[in-house]
Amino acid sequence: MRGPHIRDTVIDLNFYRDWLAKRKKARDQEKKKPTCFITISREFGCEGYELSQILVEKLGEPSKSDWNLFTRREIEEFAASEEIDREMVHEISEQRWSFKDWFVDALVPDYLLSHSSVVFVRMKNFILNLADRGNCVILGAGSQIVTHRLDPKKFMGIHVRIVASYSWRLTRIEKLYGLSREEAEAMLKKRQDSRDKFIEDFSGMNAADLSLYHIAFNNAKSTPEVMADTIISYMKSAGAID
Repeated sequence: MRGPHIRDTVIDLNFYRDWLAKRKKARDQEKKKPTCFITISREFGCEGYELSQILVEKLGEPSKSDWNLFTRREIEEFAASEEIDREMVHEISEQRWSFKDWFVDALVPDYLLSHSSVVFVRMKNFILNLADRGNCVILGAGSQIVTHRLDPKKFMGIHVRIVASYSWRLTRIEKLYGLSREEAEAMLKKRQDSRDKFIEDFSGMNAADLSLYHIAFNNAKSTPEVMADTIISYMKSAGAID
């Protein structure tokens, strides 16, 4: 079951191509400036999507330059191919790297990588392409880990983490998905770490490591609006935006 605030969307490739062309033109005019982007990582049940939407709206106003949101689901869509369909990509990115994957990747030629490795590489390349263009908010998909070592002279990535207490997230999941307490607990238990573990298996890094982030919020004490204003204030102080 999906929450009402999540779009089960398929990437509009024409939109994406238009966005790439606009950003390439903008980058050609600002070659000396590092590209700016934001990654949002959150514990399951936190308001990452709401925050991302507000950021895109607020950042588009003063800069007079469109910002766009790319969600984990859209990144998964891009990672799909004739060999690996959209739903398989989603299933792979929700699971651990299996012994079968390890066996295939370790013992066969590079051109016969496991589906898990192919998905990871395609998602990683798409995220790096977004960071290269700038003016985007990337929600989830391990984007903070994929991009955190980019050259700061060329890339200005602002990495944000959202956390909250177990009880606060459990209550929100109950209301958001219309679940009983038991059902909400089962969902939270199943999905709490699944999205981080896929990236952790390939990168050896933990998404909960706060040293990866510029800012961390307690969602139980900060609304998406407050978090967005704080992030924008930080970006101005850091010189990321005017």
